[in-house]
Amino acid sequence: MDNKLVKRKIQTYEIILCIFVLAVVAAGLLMPKTGPLVMIDEICDIVAIWTVCIYVIVRIIQSRGRFQASVKAARILVIAACVVIGVLFTRSTALDLVSGPETAQLTDIQVSRSQAHTGIFSLHYYLTGTDSRGERVRLEISGDDYTRLSGSSSVTVEYYRHTGRIVRYL
Repeated sequence: MDNKLVKRKIQTYEIILCIFVLAVVAAGLLMPKTGPLVMIDEICDIVAIWTVCIYVIVRIIQSRGRFQASVKAARILVIAACVVIGVLFTRSTALDLVSGPETAQLTDIQVSRSQAHTGIFSLHYYLTGTDSRGERVRLEISGDDYTRLSGSSSVTVEYYRHTGRIVRYL
């Protein structure tokens, strides 16, 4: 039996799909970290993840042939993993869209920044404070907000609880 490399031509729809995912990711990177458009940023992330997950699922389902039981099990596990990943990334945003933003007076606030290992877009800024229930709240903020809030002791914000995104400062 020959072990020939099976060549598969890249389909036009796959190129369009890659361009679409890159455009959605780029749009998400350009969205502000705080403000009325924060949920669009979250939705861009979800659309990119679900697009990739659905593509993987469709490719697995479309590949025809007789497979060993172990290969069938692996295919089912990959499909299940794609669904779980999609649901996990969607959960917080869906909960926030259903419940809407809430207002909180945060006291004992601190601002911080962290550099992740992922590259150029990996610098993140955070606002941490205590709300009226005594719970610590951590929210993502912009670099400008980081500078503006440094040294402040309290702030009132309208934010989405599950995604930790600020809609506006009150």
